[in-house]
Amino acid sequence: MKTLTWNDFKTNLDLYPELHLKFEYGKNQTIFPNYHITEFKLANIQSVDCGGKTDSWSEIILQVLEPKVEKDTESMTLAKVNSILKKVTSSMDIPEEATLRIEFGNADTAMRQYFVSEMNPIENSLLIQLKDGKTECKATITCGLPKDAVSFPKLEKTSSACCSPKATIEDTNEPAGCC
Repeated sequence: MKTLTWNDFKTNLDLYPELHLKFEYGKNQTIFPNYHITEFKLANIQSVDCGGKTDSWSEIILQVLEPKVEKDTESMTLAKVNSILKKVTSSMDIPEEATLRIEFGNADTAMRQYFVSEMNPIENSLLIQLKDGKTECKATITCGLPKDAVSFPKLEKTSSACCSPKATIEDTNEPAGCC
């Protein structure tokens, strides 16, 4: 799934300052227009996949709080959001290609981080569409797991060479794989 970046978000703020920022999640559910932007988090991720390959990237996480009661009001304009972002960027450097995530939860939905799949100007709003992600194996060739696998078998104790400790420190020929 393609997810949008910090730069994509900033570009839209600059292009459409008069539009109102709205969020859609689930099946056409929208966050109440009287939401509150509570926090910006910058996460620098370093990872090692099950095939032994390292990776790193940055994510900017915008936390949105939905009040318990919806008020009949307009959501924030992009100009207002841009003024908030100016305060944020005066305190931290955000890489342009940082993956944009929206963290949100309410009484009906557990708090979690959503990917931003699309940003569309619609009427007087910029609608940000939030999508759930899924777990995937990045080392499908090394690991041997099919790319479209969505569930994993129950892990059980095994005596295979992959998941048992190395016999000696000199034994460096053990193949990388899912253990």
